[in-house]
Amino acid sequence: MSRLSRSKDALRVVLPQALTLVVSALPVVALLGVIPATARAGDVFQIANDDASSLFDKTKASVVQVQSGDKGFVNAGSGFFIDDHGTVLTSSTILGDNKTARVIINGVTMEAKVIGNDPRSGLAMLRAAYDESPALTFSQDALKTGDGVMMLGFPMSLPVTYSQGPVSGFDGSYLAQIAQGDDGKTVSAIERFATTHIHANTTISPGQVGGPLLNSHGEVVGLVATSPDSGRSVYALPVNAMLKIVADFNLYGRARHGWVGINVAPGPDTQHDGRTVRVVQVVPGTPASQSGILTGDTIMRIDSREIYRPEDVLDASFFTHVGGNMTVVIRRDDKLLDYTFAVIERPQPTPAPGSSVTSNAPGASDGQPLLVTGK
Repeated sequence: MSRLSRSKDALRVVLPQALTLVVSALPVVALLGVIPATARAGDVFQIANDDASSLFDKTKASVVQVQSGDKGFVNAGSGFFIDDHGTVLTSSTILGDNKTARVIINGVTMEAKVIGNDPRSGLAMLRAAYDESPALTFSQDALKTGDGVMMLGFPMSLPVTYSQGPVSGFDGSYLAQIAQGDDGKTVSAIERFATTHIHANTTISPGQVGGPLLNSHGEVVGLVATSPDSGRSVYALPVNAMLKIVADFNLYGRARHGWVGINVAPGPDTQHDGRTVRVVQVVPGTPASQSGILTGDTIMRIDSREIYRPEDVLDASFFTHVGGNMTVVIRRDDKLLDYTFAVIERPQPTPAPGSSVTSNAPGASDGQPLLVTGK
């Protein structure tokens, strides 16, 4: 019988019980947003029951089950079509390290090619030989707190269903529980996403991670990524972040995350203007190391984005393009200075000796300091 397995290792992230479904004894799999953009009439609070039922009927054929792994260790979740050529977006946690995947369409299991798998953003893209796939469309409108949204997915490998509720906010981090042994006691720790995520008060069951988060017009606003509270609410990767990674998949077959070599951390607001992000290290041999930026500088702006907190840095960094340039405005001794330098590809994290991974959560901190162009 399908079940979620629990980690028996101390100091491992205890994942909410409403993410990737594990068929037969499966190791812990992590769970996993949209940058606010003006909502249209009818989006506020909750979609009316009749409208929600009608919306579900119109969109459910676009949602599929996704599986990866075999020999008794099968990850199962949800995904959705984004074109009429069998292209499916889903959560990278369903794939894990597996190089192959399957989609179940109308009860028929089909092999799917893995086009891209990016654990940092939590997004994966598959393609099945299915030329009549009913595609969902991406929203071009901005979400705001209070907008009604709907989540679709396959709970416990049962037929597709939905839940709905309002958007409660937009977060760059969440509170995770860390196991401390077999006594049942836990401590909490802050995990950071790679970019701001949507937080919505919609319930989720095992097997529904990877499904779409829709607005009241049936347009995709996010991909369901994780639950911070055992399935009572969800975080979703936003549509603009999804589109950035999809573009990378199509161009390069993988995600390319930018990096310039500046490590930052929150600091005191000495000017009382809300600016709290300080440079704590400029990494030698990186583009920023030749720019003139110094430890202790306050980050004021990255390209066109004003910087007030570390989450602003993450968002600005997430959307940089490798091979392009970044302009950073800093404050030093009441003077504003700007520096422009090249964006290179973010180096892969190096695990500590004797360790494997530092987190199971997509987009969560991977052991490197917070970076101006990505964590």
